[in-house]
Amino acid sequence: MKNILKCVIVDDEQHAIDLLTDYIAELPSLSLLKTFRNPFLALDGITPEDEIDIIFLDINMPGISGLELAKSLRNKSKKLVFTTAHAQYALDAFEVRADHYLLKPIRISKFVGLMAEIVDDLASAVKHTAAADKTSFFFIKGDEKSKFIRIDTNDIVLVEGLKNYIIIYTKQEKFTTYLTMTEVEKALEADGQFMRVHKSFIVKVEEIRKVLGNTILLKNERQIILGVSYKERFNAYLKENTLRTGRK
Repeated sequence: MKNILKCVIVDDEQHAIDLLTDYIAELPSLSLLKTFRNPFLALDGITPEDEIDIIFLDINMPGISGLELAKSLRNKSKKLVFTTAHAQYALDAFEVRADHYLLKPIRISKFVGLMAEIVDDLASAVKHTAAADKTSFFFIKGDEKSKFIRIDTNDIVLVEGLKNYIIIYTKQEKFTTYLTMTEVEKALEADGQFMRVHKSFIVKVEEIRKVLGNTILLKNERQIILGVSYKERFNAYLKENTLRTGRK
């Protein structure tokens, strides 16, 4: 049975609350927990104990804007969706870590499409967390006879292939062993944290800090050139994980 996502609406206009309430009621995957017309009441009325999945937050409200309110509410919900009639706030919304931006008047088709995306995203996050919680490791042969070294996949940052051997870079050190890139790629495939981006490089995706054209910059300042054969998959990953506005 799928988990039902708990929602909260913060909007000073009752008709806007009523519309979202009706939309939420149409989707079995969503449940409305609380609504607030007074944004100040939402500050204390929404608590971490509520375990909120989605907050729908208006921007233009009396006394305090949704942008300011978001700074206090963002960590109380897994997803934050701004709902506003003003498109010019989109960039500001993303600066306070909004996940999505729905432009009023909100059409049911747009709402349903976005909710399907959020449901899938949260389900994937749960699977990823469950996988990360499992102890994942393998052993490689060292440079001495009968020497084996344990590699925890959570520690791996980068794998580099050099002719007949590979170098595994972890957060602390690096290890060289006689393996092929294909063999390592297969070993890391089930982990879900790694992606091959070049014939000679496999990166942990959470170590990616920036992408500049065909250059991938890691958190440790290492630069990796994206291989031609791997562009399609990598660009699909970027598209799937890029924050997007709800505007047309």
